[in-house]
Amino acid sequence: MMTMRGRGLLGLASRVAGTKAFSTEIFVSRLSFYTTEEEFKNTFSPFGAVEEVRLVRDNQTGRPKGFGFVKYSSQAAAEKAVKAMDGRIIRGRLIFVEAAKERDDTG
Repeated sequence: MMTMRGRGLLGLASRVAGTKAFSTEIFVSRLSFYTTEEEFKNTFSPFGAVEEVRLVRDNQTGRPKGFGFVKYSSQAAAEKAVKAMDGRIIRGRLIFVEAAKERDDTG
């Protein structure tokens, strides 16, 4: 009998059921271009243990592009952050927060 470890079993179950498992990583858009990594982490840390924050930057200028990712240590923390922060105003800007989609490296 073959056993699946980790998220393989969960991934299989979600494909069979036609649903997608909620990720531990969230996507945040419409951030101020002046947001720092430290500020970004501090804003999202009340919802759980943050493992990593990434502000996406322009390759040429190094300036933030206005969106980023927060990775939590648990799915529950990520869900809580999405529910609490989606549609909030941060630094004068309405932000959108959702579960990050898995990268499709085929294209």
